[in-house]
Amino acid sequence: MTLLFVFALAIFFSSIGVLPPGMLNMTAANISMKQSHFQAKKFINGVLLVVALQSFLGYYFATFLEQNPEVMRNLKIVGSSIFSILTIFFLGKGIQSVLHSHKIDTHTKISKLPPFSHGLLLSAINVFPVPYYAFLSLYFSAFIPCFFSLPIGISFVVGSVLGTGLVYHIYAYFFKRFETKMTFFSNNINFIIAVITGLVAILTFYTLK
Repeated sequence: MTLLFVFALAIFFSSIGVLPPGMLNMTAANISMKQSHFQAKKFINGVLLVVALQSFLGYYFATFLEQNPEVMRNLKIVGSSIFSILTIFFLGKGIQSVLHSHKIDTHTKISKLPPFSHGLLLSAINVFPVPYYAFLSLYFSAFIPCFFSLPIGISFVVGSVLGTGLVYHIYAYFFKRFETKMTFFSNNINFIIAVITGLVAILTFYTLK
């Protein structure tokens, strides 16, 4: 049951992290529209290979931080503060998107690299996921018993890869068909994320009592 819970959490939070239009998901959409779905799938596979490594590194790095009692003692306070800051940040981004609403730009150049190698390269230079997965691991370990065990670690990594891949495939396979709706979604996704992070922050503050 714990494995499934961790798996579901990893899928949810990894997908939330890549939902807003960015370099990787928009490149996947661009390749799909200008080349083919098959080529986009190759690109995504390259990205996901790096994501698997990044989520593992984040999880492994968190095992060292977990051994520091000071980190664990203040983990919930740090986590709730970060989620509060993220809530304010995404609210600001959402308001900015409404005030400066525009069509999503997909007019990016296609790399001369093979799609798989292109995915590997772009994902490798995106270093943010490592600390993100490390933070998630530490945060989950605060309320999930034996979080730093091999089966749970595997479940976390697989869930992270699956959640990320799900979002990228949505961008690649459905962006052109639902471009208008995707534009509306992209302009409002920041509000959705702000609500989610706000709820997590409130829940965390509540558990501090």
